[in-house]
Amino acid sequence: MRRTITFALIVYFISAVIPFPALAQPGPATGRETLARELRNTWLPLEGGMTVSRSEGTPISAKYEIDNGTFQLSVYTLQGDRFSEVIVDYSVGTVMKVGVITDSGDLAAAQNQKEIMARATRTLEAATAEVVRTNPGYRAVSAMPGLHDGRPVVEIILVNGTDWRTVFGSLD
Repeated sequence: MRRTITFALIVYFISAVIPFPALAQPGPATGRETLARELRNTWLPLEGGMTVSRSEGTPISAKYEIDNGTFQLSVYTLQGDRFSEVIVDYSVGTVMKVGVITDSGDLAAAQNQKEIMARATRTLEAATAEVVRTNPGYRAVSAMPGLHDGRPVVEIILVNGTDWRTVFGSLD
């Protein structure tokens, strides 16, 4: 009996003292809930944000995101050989900030997106708008180009309230 109580106390002490950060961190569901809540207050569709960003180059990907606690619409663009991240002010539909992409991970992603979009015969905006049109009640959260069987496609994440979907649209 004494051994059982001692063992239980040790387990209790260890679990009380050792932090479990995984339990304290918000999971993907919490991030999605926050993103969905923020999206309800925006009028600018993702494809509209891509159109606005065209003044800084050709859109090669776009997403609504929460970056460092700030909700924003980010569009990667290509102009010549320069990759930029364009932050669109979703409340008024204008370019808020433009930054040249220099981070190696972001640069590699942008280069890959450039290569895929070079094969495309449709714009990212047109393909995204078509997917949104064929999914009534949903709005696009992100549009990322990719390849499927060697053909360019766009992976579009859609949301309607708490319902999330991933749909692929053709870029050719």
